[in-house]
Amino acid sequence: MSKPFLWILLGWTVNLSALAQSPERVNYSVELGGIVTTNSQIPFWLRANQYGIVPLRGSFGTGRFGAMKDYRPKNDSATQRKSRFDWGFGLNAVVNVGQQPGNYNASLLLPESFVKVRFGKVELYAGNRKETFGLGDTTLTSGNVAWSGNALPFPKIQIHTPDFVLLGFTKQLIAFRAGYAHGWLVNTYIQGSYLHQKYLYVRLGKPHWKARLTAGLNHHVQWGGHAEYLIGTPLAVNGHLPTSFRDYLSMVTGQYPDALQTDQYTDFDGTNRIGNHVGSYDLALELKGIAQHWLVYHQHPYEDASGLALQNVPDGLTGLRYINQKPRSPKGFRIQKIVAEFLSTMDQSGPKFDPTARYQGGDNYFNHSQYREGWTFRGNTLGTPLIMPNTDLVPATAYPQGPLFPNNRLTAWYAGIEGNFHQRHILQFRGSYSRNSGTFNQPYPRALYQVSALASMQWMLTKRGNTLLTTSVAYDRGELLPDGFGGFMSLRRVWK
Repeated sequence: MSKPFLWILLGWTVNLSALAQSPERVNYSVELGGIVTTNSQIPFWLRANQYGIVPLRGSFGTGRFGAMKDYRPKNDSATQRKSRFDWGFGLNAVVNVGQQPGNYNASLLLPESFVKVRFGKVELYAGNRKETFGLGDTTLTSGNVAWSGNALPFPKIQIHTPDFVLLGFTKQLIAFRAGYAHGWLVNTYIQGSYLHQKYLYVRLGKPHWKARLTAGLNHHVQWGGHAEYLIGTPLAVNGHLPTSFRDYLSMVTGQYPDALQTDQYTDFDGTNRIGNHVGSYDLALELKGIAQHWLVYHQHPYEDASGLALQNVPDGLTGLRYINQKPRSPKGFRIQKIVAEFLSTMDQSGPKFDPTARYQGGDNYFNHSQYREGWTFRGNTLGTPLIMPNTDLVPATAYPQGPLFPNNRLTAWYAGIEGNFHQRHILQFRGSYSRNSGTFNQPYPRALYQVSALASMQWMLTKRGNTLLTTSVAYDRGELLPDGFGGFMSLRRVWK
């Protein structure tokens, strides 16, 4: 049994033991539904940013089951407890039936299975958990540039501050969020590979200020592992990538190894740093009013020194979010949120990779020589879903003999709108238009356009809001993805 599953098993043993003695309530949910499509491939916005639970192809039925125990509310005085310690857990299981076969199309998925504990402002959790990283909108976005919530979560241990922590000695002028994690990329194409993650964000502005500025970065590294396709190549020693503690320290700090090559790694690691590094610098300006709340943000991607040194400006995701905070009307339609985003990945620090230069160029986002499936997990992009693997694309643009991401130079415009009827029923729209240019090494003959859209309605069937009917329709048309139309319908019940 692998170490990640031992952690999950241990966590659930402790969890169930404590639950048997705990009077606190657990929330449960059950959802039954399905997707039908006119094409073998499911439309883009029906499956993007769904944490990998929607397969790529085939009409199918789905059952989703959840149990969740969260922390006690901060203002809960009924328990009369003064302890800063609390705990919780989450479990979500998905069963898909009828989807077309694929490399990673499992019928049973576990996007969430974690145990968490909190002491004061700090949280520690172990297991699979749904997450995104980056400053911006979290629910209506096209997807954060480095880590979007587009792929299935995998086992991690993470210590972090889930909320901003005010620094008292600054009189609440400065607050920070930070996290550090180790993960296991299990059941994928390369065995025994790991994930390192860390982030740090600093916010300037007191809680009551109308304007606050936040800046920071996140850093993710896939490292280690072994695979048969690496044997006999200059990319690894006997098919194994470096995993010593010294290699770990080198990878965490982003430093070059001490030697150009050793009996543990080749000169590929010696000249390119250990691991597959992806991250982003983030900057956001928040403007709060009585009736409205604005957020302007930019996520600047980096994969090597050139990105860290901003040689790939203006690449990145730029967004604007508006939230309507006016009192809700019991009747009629009301727009609640609007998100507009622009993504550009055209620069990439220039067209040529020069290993002798200080800033090497040719960043070739999400592709990697050692990790042949690049910045993915079980077939889905870990970063922005608008950069798609070749398995998603029509044959003329997929280039299956080339890198997994044959189209990582693109510009995309995206809009998301969310509103409600009678304070109860929620309407949502997502739409994107992109111009796609391939890669520097293998450009498309001309820019190819792609339009994808989704309209969704969530109907609250009971006054308590615990029974929901969701209906969605989505559409793809263009030169990158197969043209198609699809629909989703589900019925969800929640017990609190």
